[in-house]
Amino acid sequence: MQLYDMHSHILPEFDDGAKSIDESLTLLNCLKNQNVTNICLTPHFYTNEMSVSDFVKSRQEAYEKFLPHKPEGINLVLGTEVYVTKYLFTNDDLSGITYGKSKYILTEYAYSSSFSDHTLEKFYKLMDNYSLIPVLTHVERYENLIHEPEIIRELKDIGVIIQTNISNYADKAAFFRKRKLLKFINEGLIDIIGSDTHSMTHNTPEVFTQALKCISNKCGEQKVEQMMNTAANIFNSAVGNM
Repeated sequence: MQLYDMHSHILPEFDDGAKSIDESLTLLNCLKNQNVTNICLTPHFYTNEMSVSDFVKSRQEAYEKFLPHKPEGINLVLGTEVYVTKYLFTNDDLSGITYGKSKYILTEYAYSSSFSDHTLEKFYKLMDNYSLIPVLTHVERYENLIHEPEIIRELKDIGVIIQTNISNYADKAAFFRKRKLLKFINEGLIDIIGSDTHSMTHNTPEVFTQALKCISNKCGEQKVEQMMNTAANIFNSAVGNM
C-alpha cells in the first residue's frame, strides 16, 4: 500500500516550517524510512497578507531551489495551506494554490470559527465560483466541529474532504481526543491524514507509523486503505495522472 502525507511544511526557508534544506531532508528521510514516499508540500498562505500571484511566485522559487536536493524514491506535490479570508475571493483564478494540477485546495479557517452559514458560504464559493474541491485541514483544531460532528457531516455532504493530523493518533496523544477522533474515522467523517510537520520537534513526522498502527488497530486496516486511496486520488490528480 502506497502511503501519503497530504499536509506538511517541509518546503525550506519559506514559512514557519523547515528552516533549511538540511532540515527539509531530515524530515523527508524520516517519512521515507516509514515508507511514506508521496508527500505534499503545503506552505502557509495568509490571504490577508499578500497576493496570490506574489505567493505563487515566491513558493515556486523556493521549490525550484529545493528540487535538486530531493531524495530518490520520494514523490512530491506542491500545494498550499490557504487561510481563507474575504480577500481570497477577489481573485479570478485560484488554480496556482491548489494541490498541483488538481481541483483540490487545502483550506484553513480561524480555529474559533463556529462554521455558521457565513463560513459555509466560503466553501460554496470555492466550489461554485472556482470549481474547486475544498479540503479542510486538521479538523481536530476546530472545537465546534469536535463538539458538533453533524457540522462535519454537512461539510462532507456538500463535497468537502476532511483531513486530520497524525499527532492525534500517536502513542502519547491525549486519550479522550484520540478516542473521539477514532470514532469519527469509524463513522467515515475523516478522509485523509497528514503530518503537518514543521520540524522534528513541532509536529514531528516520526509518529506516522504509530498513527497508522493506531488507526488500523482501532478502526481496521480497511479504514487506513480507504484513507490512502482517497489521498492517492488527490495526489494523482495533482500530478496530472487523472
